[in-house]
Formats: sequence, structure tokens, C-alpha cells
Amino acid sequence: MFRSFLFRVAVVLGVTTSVSAAGSAHAADPVDYTRDVVPILERYCIGCHAEGFAEGGFVMETHQGLMSGGDSGAAVTAGESGSSRMFLMASGQLEPAMPPDGEPGPDEEELALLAAWIDAGAEGPDGETPMRRELRVPQIATSPEAARPVTAMAVSPDGQRRAIARFGSVEVRDRDDRLIAEIGEHPGKVNSLRFDRDGKRLLVASGLTGSYGRATIHETETGSLVTEMVGHRDTLYAVALSPDGRTVATAGYDSEIILWDAESGSPLRTLRGHNGAIFDLAFSPDGEVLVSGCADETVKVWRVATGQRLDTMSQPEAEVDAVEVTPDGQHVLAVSSDNRLRVWRLASKSQARINPIVATRFIDESPLRQLAITPDGDAVVIVSEAGNVKVVETESWTQIATLRSLGEVASDLAVSPDGDDVWVSLMDGRVVSRKLPNRETPRRAGGGSVDPVYLKLESLASLDESALRKSHHDDPPLPIPRGATVAGVIAEPGETDRYVWDALAGEVWAIDADPADGSPLDPIVSIVDDAGHPVLRTRLQAVRETYFTFRGKNSVQSNDFRLFNWQELGLNEYLYASGEVTRLWMHPRGPDSGFNVYPGEGPRWTYFGTTHATHALGEPGYIVRPLEPGEQPTANGLPVFDLHYENDDDPMRKAGTASRLLFNAPDDGRYTVRIADTRDAGGSGHRYRLRVRPAEPDFRPSVEPIGKPIPKGAGREFVVKIDRIDGFDGPVTFDLDGLPDGLVANTPLTIEAGQDRAIGTVWADPGATAWDVTPDGNDAADGNDAADGNDAGDGNDAGDRDDAGDGNGTPAPTLIATAEILGRTVERAAGSVGKLRLGDPAPATPAIRPIDRDVPEDEPWRITLRRGETVTARLRLHRRDGFTQEVSFGKEFSGRNATHGVYVDNIGLNGLLVRENESEREFFLTADPVARPGKRSFFLTAAVDGGVTTYPIVVEVLP
Repeated sequence: MFRSFLFRVAVVLGVTTSVSAAGSAHAADPVDYTRDVVPILERYCIGCHAEGFAEGGFVMETHQGLMSGGDSGAAVTAGESGSSRMFLMASGQLEPAMPPDGEPGPDEEELALLAAWIDAGAEGPDGETPMRRELRVPQIATSPEAARPVTAMAVSPDGQRRAIARFGSVEVRDRDDRLIAEIGEHPGKVNSLRFDRDGKRLLVASGLTGSYGRATIHETETGSLVTEMVGHRDTLYAVALSPDGRTVATAGYDSEIILWDAESGSPLRTLRGHNGAIFDLAFSPDGEVLVSGCADETVKVWRVATGQRLDTMSQPEAEVDAVEVTPDGQHVLAVSSDNRLRVWRLASKSQARINPIVATRFIDESPLRQLAITPDGDAVVIVSEAGNVKVVETESWTQIATLRSLGEVASDLAVSPDGDDVWVSLMDGRVVSRKLPNRETPRRAGGGSVDPVYLKLESLASLDESALRKSHHDDPPLPIPRGATVAGVIAEPGETDRYVWDALAGEVWAIDADPADGSPLDPIVSIVDDAGHPVLRTRLQAVRETYFTFRGKNSVQSNDFRLFNWQELGLNEYLYASGEVTRLWMHPRGPDSGFNVYPGEGPRWTYFGTTHATHALGEPGYIVRPLEPGEQPTANGLPVFDLHYENDDDPMRKAGTASRLLFNAPDDGRYTVRIADTRDAGGSGHRYRLRVRPAEPDFRPSVEPIGKPIPKGAGREFVVKIDRIDGFDGPVTFDLDGLPDGLVANTPLTIEAGQDRAIGTVWADPGATAWDVTPDGNDAADGNDAADGNDAGDGNDAGDRDDAGDGNGTPAPTLIATAEILGRTVERAAGSVGKLRLGDPAPATPAIRPIDRDVPEDEPWRITLRRGETVTARLRLHRRDGFTQEVSFGKEFSGRNATHGVYVDNIGLNGLLVRENESEREFFLTADPVARPGKRSFFLTAAVDGGVTTYPIVVEVLP
């Protein structure tokens, strides 16, 4: 134990004698810093005064640190031990005594050596202080019966060798488990192993905790040392070899990455930027970039040739334990202690760029420790702290299998070169293998999907419930033909009417249940099979969990869904909550916003026939995916939801409280449709009309026309919409016919698959003149001018000499909507874009310009970006007649007619705007990973003069 203060004083009083004795002992060999002083400092001081975490700011690990002192000033006065704070505190003459009470401190001889060194001038070493190669701690022998944990493992690329590490040593074994070589004398725990490309050499990462890190390269046949790399200030956790075998990367507890020349062992460069222990490293297949995972909850991408940090991915919410790059070099993968796998598209390969996140997947209830990619790149194997092994396929990043649990903490894993097996090393000393699922065969447990069959009937039978009951005296259900309309009544509270019909496998039937005129009935319909069992529509596997924050939602709202962990949720993903399934349409667009769900505006849609529900604050929700027919759910700790054919309200809210259900018959058989009141109400007035008919996918187009004159040098918006019928989900294209000279429209317009609208603009050339009028009675007094609420009194019509009688009008150009439905082209008249009139220039005219050059105002130039990228452009505002006001271009809907998933980014609380007296600003366009590749017109609309648009440009999304 540490001696008392009085004993220290006695020691100090005898310093002169001790120093003399020491001097006699070393008369020809004076006190040496490295030989005599450093061991004393290592034994008693450096544990609390090392670089990076020095108490009191006093670093005692180096001679420079000793002489620089700490927060309290100088600690060593060369030539005067009696005036040196370090010596006075170590000898107990100055409070606080160091080391603290209860800790061992220097004895009489050690104090004498310190005093002699200081009095002799406190000289430092010749060159750098030698690195400590051992810890001066008590040596505790390991029991011979104790299992030695396997701390790391690796499999050679040809599968002929396996390397297995235990504390201080590595074994190399052949595929029959015969020992080839034993590589010993590593300074501490071996944390990482890597074979080179041909399996002839092995990289080993180890080190001495609190002292140094060591990486070595060995011949696998003999175990002989080829190269040693020492330079880190603490133990190593990771080592990686570049694909060409020329560069070694090492990292560990000291937060630094060092790149080395593999042949000479010389350091090439040091990469700094992490703020915690670095647990894993991975080179890209071309060797151009290095990826690192760290305890600071980030993944970083580095350019190998220069050491430049290209990007920091900070989405993880706990330590990142393992990283990988896919064999095609397209994605970065990371697993972390927040139980999640994350995937980014690797965009920053040669210059700093944002690497967009592609997927976040909940994998296990315990932290994830290691991952390995199969050689074909089709799957990722992940092991958790609890010893659970999961397999995720890389096409959709969906979990496809849970392997037999290990029952023990895993330290490392490796996939066999043929992709058939995964080897996992365990802390109980074992190395076990598990068979991987065959990913070339469908993941089915029986059954299969049935191609949809669409029927065509000449007419539907018209039936009455009361007549059916009279003609069929047997118990319900009442038989109906294949295709019928039934007029019925829910005569008693709690009553359920049932009708049976025959259907063949794959046939798609539409079930419509409407209350009769004036009926208070709120119908609900469902389908059961011939045995009376509900017919399963789909099974939904939960893949991530969330809950409603800030506020709940009613059953209609489609905007501002505030969800916990929203950063992990992606567009077009299905959200399950309280039996309702919605779909995420737009990301939160600022600090005070939430998701919009489909269709993006207006009443929300539901999916899989589910019924709209109200959601409370804190209510749980799940991101779900539909399982294939017969596919077995994975044991990921999250629930599976069975959805049957049942509906209360129209999923698209077009029919109000009426029910709409699409039924795809899974097998040949008799099926029963049941109809009741949602509230179990009934009575003579609760009448309904039920239709059981073949589904006829179709659409109804409409247009919101232009209602104001089009200013010269600017445009006006119009909106095209469709109502989707009977499951039609494809794209619809609108063509414009009859546009006068001097006008430009961004047609053809396409409403994308799954969407319900697109936005167009008609733009007038600055030099446009009034076009000729065709005498059609569509000018003055046609009901589209002064009395329509869009004209007189707004300063844009009656007083601007642009209306009746001036020749400035034209018959309204018409829109034709076209789609491919069931192999045939369907055309529908959509209406007109409105009677077009030319107006005077607006107070402010907007335009979109490239960030790096100017283009003519009427040039349809192009912005190109890849999915997951953000690009910049300029917004220019031409102000007229002293117009100085602030001009807004909207908030989350500020970008007009972009591909779904392309949006104006970084809008903040105020949206996209040009401030007062300013005429230009930069804005950002981002393409979400779900954005469809292709070209699409894009424009912005300024909130001046009732809304004026820019000339449309082209935004092209690349894969």
C-alpha cells in the first residue's frame, strides 16, 4: 500500500544519501530516462496521464509532455528536484499526493532515481521514447482446464485454409482441420485476421492494451514473420488488405487509421477524424476507398490515394461494430449496437459526395457484432451478441432466414468460398458452422401465386334479397350468379346477409357495397370460403418498429405523420398500425413536419383492402412487407399480421363510407360474401346495394384548368388527375392538342404508376402576341370570365384589356389521357386546360438557371442526378416596377411535376423563398432511392399574381 505522508518525508530527508548511493552504483552509467525513469512512470503514473485522456492536462507518456506540464503549470524544473511539482507530489510533500491514497507509489530507491534524474537536468531520450512492449502488471496464469476463447477467424479465398486466433497466438489449419502452422508470441488479444488473395499470407492485428498496436504479415505454410507494422498508441481491432495486396490498413483504440506499405511495413499516411475506437475496416473491390466503422456511431469513407475523408455517414445510433463493401462496389454495409443493418450507396469514390442511405433494417433484439457477404453478393450473414445468425438478401435487403442459434457470444464469422456455409467463432473456444439457405430456389413452403384472370360479362343479373329468400328455402348463404347486383336490407341489429357464388382460381372480382339512397347503413363486407373460414389475402412481415409521436391522426389525414425513428423509414414502404396499412409518400421536409402518406394530398389511401383507422399518440406502428404465397416469416422478433379479405370503407375514399373490395380467388371453389353494418345496426331502413362483378381495371381522368391570363415571359399551372378503378395501378399519359403559337406546355404529362396526379404549365414567350380567335362563342360572356371568381376585381382581367373583344382568346386546348390496360391501349378525353388568354408581364418573373452558367430563358436545359444524390441550381427572380417583396415558392410542395421521390431539399421552416429586395438564390434537388430513372419536366411556381411558373426544364434521374 501507499506509504503515509510522514514516511514520505523520511524518504525525502534521505534523498541525498540515496542519490549518492545511486550515483555510486551508476558512477559510469548515470540515471537514464528510458532505462530508469520510464519504468517508474509506467508503473505509477501513465495509467492516468496518457495522451488523449490525461488527468489535469498533464501527459506523462512522453518526455515532451513531462516538460510541458499540465493545467497547473510546469511539473518538472530541470536541475531542481526540490522545486518540481511532480517530485514533491510523488514524495508526499505537496498535496494532493500522487498517486492517490490507496494506490501504490514509488519506493525509496525509485524516488531517489527520479530526484537524481531531475537534478541532473531531466534529459530526455535520444530520439523518440521506445514503445512499451509489455505491461508491468501481475501475471495471472490461465487454468489449463479453462476454454480459451476464439477471438478472430478467417477463411482463405480458396477455402483451403482457416486461421483461428486465441489470446497471443494464431493457428492455421487446412480444410480437414489439420494444423499447418502455429503463429505465437503476439503481445495480447488477436482481434482481426485477413488472408491475402491467394491464401499464402495472413495478416494479424493485435497489440498491448494501453501501450501499442501491432500488425504482422506471416507465411501461412510456415508461420514465419514477413512484415511487422508498429505505430499505433493502443491495441488494434481491425486490419484490412487492399485487393492488389500492396496496402495494409490498421485501426484500433487510438481512433486513428494508418495505411502501410505491405512489402516494407513503412507507414504511408495516417487518417484522422474518428472520435472513438475503430472496430472495423473494409476496402472497396477496386481498392480506391476504405470504409471504417467506429464507436463514435459513424461510418466514414476515405480516399486511399490521398487520405482524404470523402463522407461521414452518421445515421447509426450506437457503436458501429462491422463494415463491408459489396463485391460489386456499389454499397457500403454496417451493423451496429442499435440492432440494425444499414446500407448506403457508395457514391463518394473519387471525390467528396453524399452516400445516400438505401436501407435500414432491424435484425435482432440484441446488438449486431459481425457481418459477412456471400461471394456472389446475393446475401449478407449477420451475427448478434446473443448468438443469433440472420441472413439478409441484397436485392431488397430483406431478411430471408434465421439459422440455428449459437447459444454463445460470437467473436467473428466467415462465409465459405462456395457460399454454402458460414463459420462462426465463439468465446467458449469453439468454431461452429451453419448451412446457408439455397437462394436460387423460391422461398416457398408450398402453394404459389396465381396469375390474375379478368373476365368480361355482358351484363349483371339484377336480384332482390327478399325474392331470393322466397325461392331458396334452405339456410343462407343465398346463391347468386357469377356477376350480380343484389338489393337487400339489414333488417335486424347484428344481422349479417350472406351470398355465395362460384369462382375459379385467379379470377379477380370486385365487391361493391353501397347504402341505398337515404339509408343510414355503414356497410362492411368480407369473404369466407366454403368451410366458413375467412380467406387470407396476404401476410405482412414487420421489419421495423415505430410509434406515433407529437400527436395522433384521425382516419382521414394524409399529412404530418410524426413517427419515431423516422430516419429509418423509406418512401413507398408500407406502414401498419391498428389494422390499417398506409404507404409513405413524402419524407418530413423540415424540423416541424412529418411524413405524408399516399396519395400525398387529400384523404389518405389504404392498402390490401384495410380500413381507415384513428391513431393515438404513442400508438405502435410497423414497417411491413407482404410475404410471398407460402413464404415462411423470419424470426426477427417482430410480429406477422394476417390480412383477410375484408373492408369497411373504400380504400381510396372515393365512395365515402361505402365498401370496396377486390377479391383474387386463391383456388377454384364456392365463396361467400358477407355484408353487415359496421356498428351492428339494423332495421327496415338499412337498405343496401351489393354488386359482385368481374373487376375491370380502368381510370377516370380530370383536369383543374388554368383560370387566369398567362403573363408574358411566365406560365400558369394546370393539374391533371385520375381516379383509379378496380386496381389499375399503371402510368397514364396526357397529351395536349390545340395550343396556340407563342405558348409552350410541358406535355406530354405522365401520372406515374401508383400516383394520382401530375402538374403541367403553359408558358408564354415574352414576345408573344394575341392569337387569332376562332368564332366559337368561347370568349366574352361564356361564363369563364367576369363571373367565375377568377377574373373581375383581381386586377388581372377586366381592366387589363386582355378579355372580350380584343382578339386575345382561343378555344380551350384539350387533353387526351392514354394508358395500357391488360394489353390494350385505352384513351379517355380529360377535358381542357382552360380558355387561354395572354396577360401583361407579372410583377416578378421566375426562372431556373444552372449553378455554373447562364442559359436562354426558353431553353429546356437539363439537370442530371443519380438516385440518392443532391444537386444544386439557381433560382432567379426578375423584378419589375419597383416590386421588392419577399416571394415564396412553397414549402414541401415547392418542386412541381418532379418524378416521385425527387424534391426540393433543405427548405427549413420557411420553405423555398427569395427574400425581400433579393433576386437570386441557390436551391437543392434531391433524388430519393425510390425515384424512377428517366426524364421529366420540372418547374417552380412563384406566389405572385396568383401564381406564375418558370419555364419548364428537364430533370433526369439516373440509376
